Amino acid sequence: MAIRHKFLTSLTSRTNETEKTIDVQNERLMDEAFAKSFATICTIFSSAQCDEFIHPEFLSRFYYVIQQGLRFYQGDEQRSQAIIESILLHSGDLFRINLRGINILIPLYLDAIEYYLQTDVQAYINNHINAIKGITNTSVIRDRFIRIRLKSIQILMSIVSLPFHYEHLEHHLFEDYLEKSHDVQTITKKTFSEFRLKILPLLLMALQTEHDIVNAQSLFGVIRLACSLAAHYERQHAPAYAEIGQDPASEYLSHAVILICDKGTNDSHLFLAALDTLISIVTDPICVLPIDIWKNVLKRLCTFIDTQLHRSPKDHTREMHSTCVATYNTLITLIIERPTLLDDYENLFKLCEIIELGISGEKAQSSDGLVFKKNKEFHPASQRVAEAAEYLMFVLFEHKAVLHLKNDIYRNWLDESTFENIMTSSSFKYFAINGNTLFAMNELPSNVNNGMPAIILLCRGLYGKNVWTLNFRHNPLSNPPIQSHKSNERITNENGKNPSPRTSNVNIDSKDKILTTHGTKNERTKSELSIPTLSSIIKRDEEKLNLFRTLKVKQIPIEEQAIQRAHVSDEKLFSECKPPERQKHFEGIRLFLSHYGFCSLDSMDYLMNGKHWNDSKSFDRFQSRIQLLNSNAENFMDDIKKLDKISPTLYCTGQIYYLKKNQHTLLESFSNLKILEQLNPDFLKMVSQFGSVVEVKRHCGWTGNPETSWKTVPLTQSSTNSKTKTLAEINGHDSILYWMNLTTEMAFYLPHHFSMDNQSSEMRILIVWLEEFRDDLDSILPEQSLKHRDISIIGIHPLKNHLFRISLNSSAQRMQSACASIPLIDGMVLPRYILSFFLRQAVHNLSRRKRLEDSQSSQTAYSLRKTRITKIIEKYQNRTDNLDEFFQNIFFLSTTTTDIEPTTQSNSIINVQS
Repeated sequence: MAIRHKFLTSLTSRTNETEKTIDVQNERLMDEAFAKSFATICTIFSSAQCDEFIHPEFLSRFYYVIQQGLRFYQGDEQRSQAIIESILLHSGDLFRINLRGINILIPLYLDAIEYYLQTDVQAYINNHINAIKGITNTSVIRDRFIRIRLKSIQILMSIVSLPFHYEHLEHHLFEDYLEKSHDVQTITKKTFSEFRLKILPLLLMALQTEHDIVNAQSLFGVIRLACSLAAHYERQHAPAYAEIGQDPASEYLSHAVILICDKGTNDSHLFLAALDTLISIVTDPICVLPIDIWKNVLKRLCTFIDTQLHRSPKDHTREMHSTCVATYNTLITLIIERPTLLDDYENLFKLCEIIELGISGEKAQSSDGLVFKKNKEFHPASQRVAEAAEYLMFVLFEHKAVLHLKNDIYRNWLDESTFENIMTSSSFKYFAINGNTLFAMNELPSNVNNGMPAIILLCRGLYGKNVWTLNFRHNPLSNPPIQSHKSNERITNENGKNPSPRTSNVNIDSKDKILTTHGTKNERTKSELSIPTLSSIIKRDEEKLNLFRTLKVKQIPIEEQAIQRAHVSDEKLFSECKPPERQKHFEGIRLFLSHYGFCSLDSMDYLMNGKHWNDSKSFDRFQSRIQLLNSNAENFMDDIKKLDKISPTLYCTGQIYYLKKNQHTLLESFSNLKILEQLNPDFLKMVSQFGSVVEVKRHCGWTGNPETSWKTVPLTQSSTNSKTKTLAEINGHDSILYWMNLTTEMAFYLPHHFSMDNQSSEMRILIVWLEEFRDDLDSILPEQSLKHRDISIIGIHPLKNHLFRISLNSSAQRMQSACASIPLIDGMVLPRYILSFFLRQAVHNLSRRKRLEDSQSSQTAYSLRKTRITKIIEKYQNRTDNLDEFFQNIFFLSTTTTDIEPTTQSNSIINVQS
């Protein structure tokens, strides 16, 4: 009986355990069934076409079901969480497909999203392992949590513009209709602007808790959009915020910039996305931040370069060097957009340190002591890093506080043909300086420059071409001319006697003061402004200066007495010295080369004797190296023109298309531009904001075609006003839309045909306006172009709420693994007033990232220019063994310059000064 009782008891316990297990499995199956049901209905409505009509009764029932599913029921947490997760995983497109009344669900979605964006991944894993027995694979739970967060970020990407777009529009809460009286008067009313208080902090909190690289990059894009929206909103309401003394947008931007800067230091792809985001924010004129924030960013970027370049040799990979190059480029953009950063000595010191580190491989000041330049060995991390550091140095010493971009671009594309009308018998002389720079110099006729010697200098270096006119004079142009006899003759009294010593000294001091007072009309660069002024040094060393003055007062009477004794003892009168006659003929080229140390005897001796420069010796390293080039050789000017065709700036192109409904490929879009009235007005506004209209034949910058770009345009032709162009004429052959800054040139046009010949090595970027939304943008390309991977498409689809949905094709999204299209991300919804600006930045970032990715297969513009200059020097160097013959070729080859009457064009040439 005891055995039987034990058997029945064990059988009963086993039966109870089996029933409990079955109940748990049934509960799990029920949860999965509920979750799949909600997933199915969300998928059905998310797959609706943007213009598809859905009966309001279906929509209202769908919204009611989603409202019930998004609720978190106490006592049934496991099922509630499974349903909410299922809804979020399948609702990524609900808010961007024109579903009527969908905005009523925003509060419910925000509550659900907030839980998952503020929860840490490890806490989520621990909760699910404890709640669901039998699931021990934490990677499955982790992947699910990452996908939920990604979908939550995509939903935020769809609704972040709504609080700023609708703003004061009333928003009725769903719960009020279901739980309260149906009387409209009792319903709580809120406005869309209140969602800002929840969305913006939620984005920053999500970035702080995000550990996945792809999700973090998507958050960068959403936060970037939120920054522009908040800054634009604050600008509109600036008086109201000024009264209460608050600046919420600025605080949000500052916090976001620091978070983005810190978040990307652990992964190279994430760091590149962070750099793109920082560039996008700093170049936005609406996003104004305190200069201390950008100073903090500059410090962190310099620290990052320092840390990377001091890593062990095994860590120096091409990928790491790419991040350093991108960081140097970001610093260039930063100091261009925020020039006041260079007013701070500490910022300038940090920039000079990392420039020195990038070029030479080590800093002069280190923990091991001070390394002098003459003892420093050059071993940069890589040639790409050294070139990026040199470019930063070039911009640092060229960047002015006042920018004249239009004048700069026209000056850079002047060449020898521009000055043919004012030159008669003389021709340009060509010199190679230090093996990496070409000088083309010619002397201006004396009458053209008011009798003063002057030269025209065309300097072709690694980072472009500059044109200057250099005048040699003692007095500034602003002062009236001083008669030569008054400035040189000694003052005598009426009786012909010598003046008193005191009178003579005073007069000489006055003369020296006049001769040494030089003025300039050119803007000083920001780096020059950082040099301490004489007045600041005087204030700092006031005590030493007072001591010097005391000694000077005591010394003057002693010297005067000595001079008087000398005059008394010397009874013999000497004839007075007279200055030589004024020289009327100068060789400006000789003066320039000698004044700047290019023709020192030591330098010439090395060149004439065939010696090689030894960079390990400080004397050889600091010598200026000059070589004369034979410009009369065959094909010399052809090689010079090929060098001018290599632009050092980043140039990129955007081709614009318009696809109407029922048009499936780009080949069907070319006839749409004939009747502008049939196009969306927002499309016309978007196109007009890409840049200014310029004619291709009268434009000297980038035109979208290397064959027609970077040419010399006569001044008379470029100064005439162009006619108003229609949209059909902006086709890339007649006219383009042009935009530029100090480092980038961009061209936009609307082509009349789809050419398969990509004449440029840059990425081909298509901006397509879609009246009908398409999931697969690659399908609109002609079949023969599908094999090209370097075609990126940015689709713009106008929604019925007057916002615009962005979509990217597979090529752009392949690069978007590092978010190369920031500030645009696939699925983003944004307003019209920032659409053109974001598109232009996206084109720039895609092109820049493509050039960075192809660094292994394609050389940078600086390397190409350096190679071309080296070949020109080797091919056309005028070698001679006679030092006298070398000097004679330099100074007397073009013989004398003749005087001609000034032409009407000469004034415009003289004014082109740097």
